[in-house]
Amino acid sequence: MAPDADAPRPETRPDDTATIAPMGASGLTAAALDRPSSAERAAAQAGAGQEGRLLGETLASLGAPGETGFWLVTGLVSEPVQGRVESEAGQSVGVELRPSGREPGAGSEISLSALRALDLSLSSLAPLRVYSVR
Repeated sequence: MAPDADAPRPETRPDDTATIAPMGASGLTAAALDRPSSAERAAAQAGAGQEGRLLGETLASLGAPGETGFWLVTGLVSEPVQGRVESEAGQSVGVELRPSGREPGAGSEISLSALRALDLSLSSLAPLRVYSVR
């Protein structure tokens, strides 16, 4: 049975996708939302070179883009600790590891600042090695 003429229909999308706001209707770009303080950025860079204990590997996606700082919400920790994440390419950044309350293999969410510091795509699942540094 075909819908009648009064049935709601989806709106037509524009042909030019470049006019669509990159981070939703607000039109904010990743660079506009990536606003860590100088102290946060310095701490993340310092943490990049720290040795640590490997906690495991995870697939991480972009977490809340409006929440500033360098962090990873993961099931690999049960309480907040300082840590470091390393990409497959070997790039590293210091982060605060925050518990997600989920199983260790359930995936993680990473901050916009940390994702950009690792030079990873904002829209992909990023394989990361996770280390505690204390």
